[in-house]
Order: sequence, then structure tokens, then C-alpha cells
Amino acid sequence: MDLKNLLYFKTIVEQGQISRAARVLHISQPPLSKRLKELEDDVGTTLIERTGQNWVVTTAGKAMYKKALQILDLTDSIPSDIRQSGDEVAGKVTLGCTTLTMALVRRFIPSFCHRHTRAELRVIVEDSTILEQKLREHALDFCIMLTPRSPLGLELTPLPASPPCVVVPPCLASETIREAFARKRRLPLAALHRLPLTIFRRYDGGGLYNQVMSTFISNGVSPATIMDCPDCSTMLDILEEGLKAVAIVPRSEVPERMYKAFLVCDLPRSFPLAQPLIARLEDRYLPRAARAFRRELLAFAETVCSEKGRLADRPRPDREAGSQAAEMNPWTI
Repeated sequence: MDLKNLLYFKTIVEQGQISRAARVLHISQPPLSKRLKELEDDVGTTLIERTGQNWVVTTAGKAMYKKALQILDLTDSIPSDIRQSGDEVAGKVTLGCTTLTMALVRRFIPSFCHRHTRAELRVIVEDSTILEQKLREHALDFCIMLTPRSPLGLELTPLPASPPCVVVPPCLASETIREAFARKRRLPLAALHRLPLTIFRRYDGGGLYNQVMSTFISNGVSPATIMDCPDCSTMLDILEEGLKAVAIVPRSEVPERMYKAFLVCDLPRSFPLAQPLIARLEDRYLPRAARAFRRELLAFAETVCSEKGRLADRPRPDREAGSQAAEMNPWTI
């Protein structure tokens, strides 16, 4: 079986048309159609049903596509894996990450690159919906995401979750909010009733957003949602630009500078957590560099968790509400 035929077949399936695949591969359409026929002859079955301009990938074709991805992943990684000697880690790692889970990754990457100077990282920051899609297309080695739409075919490993908090501009801080902040107490949800709210929401909706809204409803709270966004950093940036709203985010994702001008309060323990997961395809071969990154990231996360204990139970240092004094974010993992 010709590996090039597998690559051509993979491209045809992903492009949805033989003519479009031919343009991507920079070859003419007749030779590409011939290559597809050769692959079908090799496996002894029809992979794509063709009727005039219409065609559909058969059940056998879908199975062949998955096998082609596995084989091409393996062949692509062989040269770099073989060239590496001893404990050396080299080659490319393609990692996906959602903006709700960046704190751990930001802290880990410098130490990984310092240890493995020949490793090359590509970090894709996207919404969990997009990350899951890219992962299933073999465009990522693995990703750090929230709960996927479907766990089928995925190996999911939990990472430490940072507790949810609310970031409040001083102009919207009620007495209840100021007292919770000053006394370092968890803010009752009732304090958010009818306050303008900006909240994280993935592209396809659902997930964490639905859990948060259900929690509000069950507690008789109706915040005035004025914006939802799949990018946590963008949401907080807009808040800093003067949006008069409160934002609910994991405490680990609040940048240090925001502690100078905003009140940051923890929410009740019953409030839904943004649970980060390392997701990878169960049947995909990972290159040595990707295996090392994933293994060391898990070990790093366990070390952080054991050093700090349960993140949600960590005490916070005293600070004056709205203080301009610079201080470290005690929840940055």
C-alpha cells in the first residue's frame, strides 16, 4: 500500500471534493482519481461512492480514513523519534488550550523549554468546541479543554480546577460585596441579583454556561447578562476598558494587575467549577516530544496541587477593597 495514496485519500475526505483536494495537493484531478482507485483496489472495497458530481464516503471509507490518520501520524513521527538518543526530547508538540485553563500552561512552558531546548511548541488557544474538532482531525497532539461534547474515543485526564470568583468594578460594589471582600468571605449569589454580568460561554453554548445559569435559577438569582464570550482574557480586557459589569471567571485566570482596581470575591462552594481536562485521542500515536510534554505537565500539576493543597481552600492575604497597592495574585497556579 502506497503511503502517498493514504495522504491523497485523507485530503479528499477533508476537502469534500476531489477537485478541491487536487488544488490543495497541487496535482491535476485525473491522477488523483487514479490514486483513489488504486487505494480502493488495494483494500478491495469502495471507499467513496461516486455518482456524477455527487459522492459520499462509505462506511468502509470512514474506517479507512481513521486508519490513514493513525498511519500517517506514526510515519510522520518516526524520523524525529529515531534521531533522538537517550533521554533527549526533540521535535514539535502541537498543543491546544482554552483561555479558561491558561494559568497552568503559562507557568509550565518556560520550565519545559528550559529542560528540552530542542523541543518546538505550537500552542493553539481556542474555544473548547473548536479544540475538540481539531483534536479529532489530528490537527493537535492533545489539548487542555473543558468537558467535551462527546467523550467517545477520547482519553480524558482531569487537572486541578481553580475556584470560581467574581470580578467587580468598585462602582458596582454593594455593601454586601464590599463586606465579603474585606472579610475574605465567599460572596452569596443573591448579591449578584440584577447586576450586569459578563460570562464565559463556548461557541456551541451548553456546558459550563448552562450549569451556571441553572445554579442562578435554583437560587432565585437573575443577573442581567449583557455579554457572553468564549475568550476569558477578552472578557476581562473589556472589563478593564470600562465595561460596567461583573465577570465570573476561575480565580487563576485573573491577572495580577486587576487586583489593583477591582474587588475579587470567591463564590459559594456549590458554584460550578470550570474543570480542565487533558484530552487526547485514544488510538492516536503521540511523538516522543508530545508524550514528554503531557507526562511532565501532569507531574507539574500534581506538584502544584500538593504544594498548595486544595485551591478552593487557600487563604488569601489581607488587602483593602479597591487598593492600588501591587500584589501577587494568590490564586495563580
